[in-house]
Amino acid sequence: MTVTAPPHRLGFLGELLDDPTVEEIIVIGGHRTFVVRNGIKELVPIVADTSTLRRFADQLLAGTGRRVDLSSPIVSAQLADGSRVHITGPPVTHPDRLNIQIRKFVVTATGLDELVERGTLTPPSAALLHDAMCSDLSVLVAGAPGAGKTTLVNCLLREVPPDRRVVTCEEVFEIDADLPDMTQMQTRDAGLDGGAEISLRDLVREALRQRPDRIVVGEVRGPEALDMLMALNAGCSGIATLHANSARDALEKVVSYSVLAGQNVAIPFVRRTVASVIDLVVFIRRTGRNRIVEEIAFVPEQLSEEVFTLQPIFEMGPSGLHWTGSTPDDPRLDPTGWRP
Repeated sequence: MTVTAPPHRLGFLGELLDDPTVEEIIVIGGHRTFVVRNGIKELVPIVADTSTLRRFADQLLAGTGRRVDLSSPIVSAQLADGSRVHITGPPVTHPDRLNIQIRKFVVTATGLDELVERGTLTPPSAALLHDAMCSDLSVLVAGAPGAGKTTLVNCLLREVPPDRRVVTCEEVFEIDADLPDMTQMQTRDAGLDGGAEISLRDLVREALRQRPDRIVVGEVRGPEALDMLMALNAGCSGIATLHANSARDALEKVVSYSVLAGQNVAIPFVRRTVASVIDLVVFIRRTGRNRIVEEIAFVPEQLSEEVFTLQPIFEMGPSGLHWTGSTPDDPRLDPTGWRP
Protein backbone atom coordinates (compact mmCIF):
# COMPACT_ATOMS: atom_id res chain seq x y z
CA MET A 1 0.00 0.00 0.00
CA THR A 2 1.32 3.42 -0.96
CA VAL A 3 1.09 6.08 1.70
CA THR A 4 0.65 9.58 0.33
CA ALA A 5 1.82 12.50 2.44
CA PRO A 6 -1.00 14.88 3.35
CA PRO A 7 -1.01 18.16 1.46
CA HIS A 8 0.82 21.03 3.13
CA ARG A 9 -1.54 23.47 4.84
CA LEU A 10 0.21 26.26 2.92
CA GLY A 11 0.03 24.39 -0.38
CA PHE A 12 2.79 25.22 -2.86
CA LEU A 13 3.96 28.01 -0.55
CA GLY A 14 4.69 25.49 2.19
CA GLU A 15 6.57 23.29 -0.24
CA LEU A 16 8.76 26.24 -1.27
CA LEU A 17 9.34 27.10 2.38
CA ASP A 18 10.50 23.54 3.00
CA ASP A 19 12.85 23.61 0.00
CA PRO A 20 16.35 24.29 1.43
CA THR A 21 17.60 25.67 -1.91
CA VAL A 22 15.04 28.50 -1.92
CA GLU A 23 16.20 31.74 -0.26
CA GLU A 24 13.26 33.99 -1.12
CA ILE A 25 9.70 33.57 -2.38
CA ILE A 26 7.84 36.29 -4.30
CA VAL A 27 4.17 35.66 -5.07
CA ILE A 28 2.32 38.23 -7.16
CA GLY A 29 -1.26 37.12 -6.60
CA GLY A 30 -3.00 35.68 -9.64
CA HIS A 31 -0.11 36.69 -11.84
CA ARG A 32 3.35 35.21 -11.25
CA THR A 33 5.51 33.43 -8.69
CA PHE A 34 9.27 33.78 -8.37
CA VAL A 35 11.88 32.15 -6.16
CA VAL A 36 15.47 33.12 -5.49
CA ARG A 37 18.13 30.42 -5.41
CA ASN A 38 21.82 31.22 -4.92
CA GLY A 39 21.05 34.88 -5.42
CA ILE A 40 19.37 34.31 -8.79
CA LYS A 41 15.65 34.96 -9.31
CA GLU A 42 13.69 32.48 -11.42
CA LEU A 43 10.06 32.20 -12.53
CA VAL A 44 8.22 29.09 -11.40
CA PRO A 45 5.08 27.74 -13.12
CA ILE A 46 2.73 28.33 -10.18
CA VAL A 47 -0.12 30.83 -10.05
CA ALA A 48 -2.45 31.26 -7.08
CA ASP A 49 -5.66 33.23 -6.93
CA THR A 50 -6.32 35.95 -4.37
CA SER A 51 -8.66 33.89 -2.18
CA THR A 52 -6.06 31.14 -1.84
CA LEU A 53 -3.32 33.63 -1.03
CA ARG A 54 -5.53 35.35 1.54
CA ARG A 55 -5.97 32.01 3.31
CA PHE A 56 -2.19 31.49 3.18
CA ALA A 57 -1.64 35.02 4.51
CA ASP A 58 -3.95 34.42 7.47
CA GLN A 59 -2.12 31.21 8.30
CA LEU A 60 1.30 32.82 7.97
CA LEU A 61 0.32 35.69 10.28
CA ALA A 62 -1.43 33.50 12.86
CA GLY A 63 0.32 33.97 16.18
CA THR A 64 2.29 37.05 15.07
CA GLY A 65 -0.25 39.55 16.39
CA ARG A 66 -0.60 41.06 12.92
CA ARG A 67 -3.14 40.73 10.13
CA VAL A 68 -3.71 42.02 6.65
CA ASP A 69 -7.05 43.68 5.81
CA LEU A 70 -8.45 46.90 4.39
CA SER A 71 -7.33 48.84 7.45
CA SER A 72 -3.84 47.27 7.42
CA PRO A 73 -3.02 46.49 3.79
CA ILE A 74 0.76 46.41 4.38
CA VAL A 75 2.09 43.96 6.96
CA SER A 76 5.55 42.73 7.89
CA ALA A 77 6.10 39.94 10.39
CA GLN A 78 8.55 37.29 11.45
CA LEU A 79 7.62 33.62 11.17
CA ALA A 80 8.39 31.04 13.82
CA ASP A 81 11.50 29.85 11.95
CA GLY A 82 12.90 33.39 11.73
CA SER A 83 11.85 34.00 8.13
CA ARG A 84 10.46 37.45 7.35
CA VAL A 85 7.15 37.82 5.49
CA HIS A 86 5.93 41.00 3.81
CA ILE A 87 2.33 41.12 2.54
CA THR A 88 0.57 43.84 0.54
CA GLY A 89 -3.11 43.79 -0.37
CA PRO A 90 -5.99 46.07 -1.45
CA PRO A 91 -6.41 49.03 -1.47
CA VAL A 92 -2.64 49.40 -1.83
CA THR A 93 -2.61 46.79 -4.59
CA HIS A 94 -5.10 46.07 -7.37
CA PRO A 95 -8.45 44.85 -6.00
CA ASP A 96 -7.81 41.31 -7.25
CA ARG A 97 -4.21 41.11 -6.15
CA LEU A 98 -2.55 40.02 -2.90
CA ASN A 99 1.24 39.88 -2.87
CA ILE A 100 3.37 37.80 -0.51
CA GLN A 101 7.12 38.00 -0.21
CA ILE A 102 9.06 35.76 2.16
CA ARG A 103 12.76 36.12 2.86
CA LYS A 104 13.62 32.78 4.40
CA PHE A 105 15.71 32.45 7.51
CA VAL A 106 19.14 31.07 6.75
CA VAL A 107 21.83 30.07 9.19
CA THR A 108 23.82 33.24 9.71
CA ALA A 109 27.44 33.65 10.62
CA THR A 110 28.26 33.31 14.30
CA GLY A 111 31.02 35.93 14.35
CA LEU A 112 33.49 37.99 12.39
CA ASP A 113 35.83 35.00 12.12
CA GLU A 114 33.19 33.10 10.18
CA LEU A 115 32.68 36.07 7.86
CA VAL A 116 36.41 35.90 7.16
CA GLU A 117 36.08 32.20 6.32
CA ARG A 118 33.23 33.01 3.93
CA GLY A 119 35.24 35.73 2.20
CA THR A 120 32.98 38.57 3.35
CA LEU A 121 35.83 40.15 5.32
CA THR A 122 39.61 39.86 5.41
CA PRO A 123 41.43 39.19 8.70
CA PRO A 124 42.72 42.80 8.99
CA SER A 125 39.29 44.34 8.27
CA ALA A 126 37.66 41.99 10.79
CA ALA A 127 40.26 43.03 13.35
CA LEU A 128 39.38 46.70 12.76
CA LEU A 129 35.67 46.02 13.31
CA HIS A 130 36.44 44.02 16.46
CA ASP A 131 38.48 46.96 17.73
CA ALA A 132 35.61 49.34 16.87
CA MET A 133 33.11 47.33 18.90
CA CYS A 134 35.40 46.99 21.91
CA SER A 135 36.13 50.73 21.77
CA ASP A 136 32.45 51.72 21.55
CA LEU A 137 32.61 53.32 18.10
CA SER A 138 29.34 53.96 16.24
CA VAL A 139 29.04 52.02 12.99
CA LEU A 140 26.70 52.51 10.05
CA VAL A 141 26.21 49.38 7.89
CA ALA A 142 25.01 50.14 4.35
CA GLY A 143 24.07 48.05 1.34
CA ALA A 144 21.25 46.90 -0.88
CA PRO A 145 18.36 44.72 0.36
CA GLY A 146 19.63 41.19 0.94
CA ALA A 147 23.27 42.26 0.97
CA GLY A 148 23.88 40.77 4.42
CA LYS A 149 23.61 43.88 6.61
CA THR A 150 21.71 42.18 9.43
CA THR A 151 24.12 39.23 9.44
CA LEU A 152 27.03 41.63 9.74
CA VAL A 153 25.29 43.51 12.58
CA ASN A 154 24.71 40.24 14.44
CA CYS A 155 28.40 39.44 14.09
CA LEU A 156 29.39 42.92 15.27
CA LEU A 157 27.20 42.58 18.36
CA ARG A 158 28.98 39.38 19.30
CA GLU A 159 32.14 41.49 19.66
CA VAL A 160 30.52 43.92 22.12
CA PRO A 161 32.05 43.62 25.63
CA PRO A 162 29.69 41.69 27.95
CA ASP A 163 29.40 44.53 30.47
CA ARG A 164 27.74 46.84 27.90
CA ARG A 165 23.96 47.37 27.92
CA VAL A 166 22.48 47.09 24.40
CA VAL A 167 18.98 48.17 23.34
CA THR A 168 17.71 47.27 19.86
CA CYS A 169 14.90 48.95 17.89
CA GLU A 170 13.42 47.12 14.89
CA GLU A 171 10.28 46.94 12.79
CA VAL A 172 10.45 43.14 13.00
CA PHE A 173 12.77 41.19 15.27
CA GLU A 174 15.84 40.19 13.24
CA ILE A 175 18.75 40.97 15.55
CA ASP A 176 20.03 37.72 17.03
CA ALA A 177 22.91 38.05 19.48
CA ASP A 178 23.30 36.33 22.83
CA LEU A 179 24.39 39.25 25.01
CA PRO A 180 23.99 39.20 28.80
CA ASP A 181 22.32 42.63 28.93
CA MET A 182 20.28 43.26 25.79
CA THR A 183 16.71 44.57 25.50
CA GLN A 184 14.94 44.13 22.15
CA MET A 185 11.92 46.13 20.98
CA GLN A 186 9.86 46.07 17.78
CA THR A 187 7.26 48.43 16.34
CA ARG A 188 3.50 47.88 16.45
CA ASP A 189 0.86 48.93 13.95
CA ALA A 190 -2.26 50.71 15.14
CA GLY A 191 -4.88 48.02 15.83
CA LEU A 192 -8.62 47.84 15.43
CA ASP A 193 -8.73 46.93 19.13
CA GLY A 194 -7.65 50.46 19.96
CA GLY A 195 -3.99 49.65 20.44
CA ALA A 196 -1.91 52.69 19.56
CA GLU A 197 0.81 52.59 16.93
CA ILE A 198 4.38 52.35 18.20
CA SER A 199 6.77 53.69 15.59
CA LEU A 200 10.50 53.29 15.21
CA ARG A 201 10.85 56.90 16.38
CA ASP A 202 9.00 55.98 19.57
CA LEU A 203 11.33 53.05 20.17
CA VAL A 204 14.51 55.05 19.67
CA ARG A 205 13.32 57.72 22.09
CA GLU A 206 12.26 55.04 24.59
CA ALA A 207 15.66 53.36 24.26
CA LEU A 208 17.35 56.41 25.75
CA ARG A 209 15.32 55.99 28.95
CA GLN A 210 16.87 52.54 29.43
CA ARG A 211 20.41 53.79 30.02
CA PRO A 212 21.96 51.99 27.02
CA ASP A 213 25.66 51.86 26.28
CA ARG A 214 24.80 51.02 22.67
CA ILE A 215 21.62 51.50 20.63
CA VAL A 216 20.94 49.37 17.55
CA VAL A 217 18.45 50.56 14.93
CA GLY A 218 17.51 47.68 12.64
CA GLU A 219 16.81 49.70 9.51
CA VAL A 220 16.85 53.48 9.15
CA ARG A 221 14.57 54.67 6.37
CA GLY A 222 12.66 57.65 7.72
CA PRO A 223 12.51 60.43 10.31
CA GLU A 224 13.75 58.06 13.02
CA ALA A 225 17.21 58.98 11.66
CA LEU A 226 17.06 62.27 13.58
CA ASP A 227 16.06 60.53 16.82
CA MET A 228 18.96 58.13 16.34
CA LEU A 229 21.40 61.01 15.86
CA MET A 230 20.09 62.73 18.99
CA ALA A 231 20.46 59.48 20.95
CA LEU A 232 24.05 59.03 19.79
CA ASN A 233 24.73 62.67 20.55
CA ALA A 234 23.60 61.99 24.12
CA GLY A 235 26.69 59.91 24.76
CA CYS A 236 25.91 56.30 23.81
CA SER A 237 27.31 54.45 20.81
CA GLY A 238 25.26 52.83 18.09
CA ILE A 239 24.89 50.48 15.16
CA ALA A 240 22.41 51.11 12.37
CA THR A 241 21.66 49.75 8.92
CA LEU A 242 20.22 51.45 5.88
CA HIS A 243 19.92 50.95 2.14
CA ALA A 244 22.61 52.83 0.21
CA ASN A 245 24.94 52.46 -2.77
CA SER A 246 28.17 53.50 -1.06
CA ALA A 247 29.58 54.68 2.25
CA ARG A 248 29.24 58.35 1.32
CA ASP A 249 25.71 57.80 0.02
CA ALA A 250 24.82 56.27 3.40
CA LEU A 251 25.75 59.46 5.24
CA GLU A 252 23.82 61.59 2.75
CA LYS A 253 20.74 59.42 3.23
CA VAL A 254 20.90 59.85 7.00
CA VAL A 255 20.73 63.60 6.38
CA SER A 256 17.81 63.24 3.96
CA TYR A 257 15.87 61.00 6.35
CA SER A 258 16.50 63.36 9.28
CA VAL A 259 15.00 66.28 7.38
CA LEU A 260 11.75 64.32 7.16
CA ALA A 261 11.36 64.70 10.93
CA GLY A 262 10.06 68.28 10.67
CA GLN A 263 10.16 71.62 8.89
CA ASN A 264 12.49 73.18 11.45
CA VAL A 265 15.30 70.64 10.98
CA ALA A 266 18.30 72.55 9.63
CA ILE A 267 20.46 70.62 7.17
CA PRO A 268 23.80 72.17 8.34
CA PHE A 269 23.00 71.10 11.90
CA VAL A 270 22.17 67.55 10.78
CA ARG A 271 25.36 67.27 8.71
CA ARG A 272 27.50 68.39 11.66
CA THR A 273 25.73 65.93 13.94
CA VAL A 274 26.17 63.03 11.50
CA ALA A 275 29.88 63.76 11.25
CA SER A 276 30.27 63.98 15.02
CA VAL A 277 28.42 60.80 16.03
CA ILE A 278 29.10 58.32 13.18
CA ASP A 279 32.62 56.89 13.35
CA LEU A 280 32.74 54.12 10.72
CA VAL A 281 30.68 53.30 7.64
CA VAL A 282 30.75 49.73 6.28
CA PHE A 283 29.43 49.12 2.77
CA ILE A 284 28.52 45.53 1.89
CA ARG A 285 27.42 44.18 -1.48
CA ARG A 286 25.88 40.93 -2.66
CA THR A 287 27.33 39.35 -5.79
CA GLY A 288 25.48 36.15 -6.65
CA ARG A 289 25.68 33.87 -3.64
CA ASN A 290 28.51 35.85 -2.05
CA ARG A 291 28.27 38.84 0.28
CA ILE A 292 31.38 40.98 0.36
CA VAL A 293 32.36 44.08 2.32
CA GLU A 294 33.67 46.51 -0.29
CA GLU A 295 34.46 49.55 1.84
CA ILE A 296 35.15 50.51 5.44
CA ALA A 297 35.54 54.25 5.88
CA PHE A 298 36.27 56.44 8.89
CA VAL A 299 34.37 59.73 9.32
CA PRO A 300 37.03 62.35 10.23
CA GLU A 301 36.67 65.99 11.10
CA GLN A 302 34.84 67.57 8.18
CA LEU A 303 36.42 70.01 5.74
CA SER A 304 33.14 71.22 4.23
CA GLU A 305 29.53 71.60 5.37
CA GLU A 306 28.27 70.64 1.91
CA VAL A 307 30.11 67.41 1.08
CA PHE A 308 31.01 64.64 3.52
CA THR A 309 34.71 63.91 3.89
CA LEU A 310 35.47 60.20 4.28
CA GLN A 311 38.74 58.47 5.06
CA PRO A 312 38.73 55.02 3.42
CA ILE A 313 40.53 52.48 5.62
CA PHE A 314 39.74 49.36 3.59
CA GLU A 315 38.48 49.38 0.01
CA MET A 316 37.93 46.95 -2.82
CA GLY A 317 40.68 46.54 -5.40
CA PRO A 318 41.72 44.02 -8.07
CA SER A 319 43.03 41.69 -5.37
CA GLY A 320 40.05 42.13 -3.05
CA LEU A 321 39.49 44.15 0.10
CA HIS A 322 42.78 45.77 1.11
CA TRP A 323 44.14 48.38 3.51
CA THR A 324 44.44 51.80 1.88
CA GLY A 325 47.47 52.76 3.94
CA SER A 326 45.43 55.31 5.89
CA THR A 327 45.06 55.20 9.67
CA PRO A 328 42.26 57.07 11.50
CA ASP A 329 43.40 59.77 13.88
CA ASP A 330 41.30 58.41 16.74
CA PRO A 331 42.84 57.37 20.06
CA ARG A 332 40.12 54.74 20.51
CA LEU A 333 41.50 52.68 17.62
CA ASP A 334 44.72 50.72 17.93
CA PRO A 335 46.06 50.08 14.41
CA THR A 336 48.59 47.47 15.54
CA GLY A 337 45.85 44.85 15.51
CA TRP A 338 44.73 45.35 11.89
CA ARG A 339 47.31 47.38 10.01
CA PRO A 340 49.63 45.13 7.94
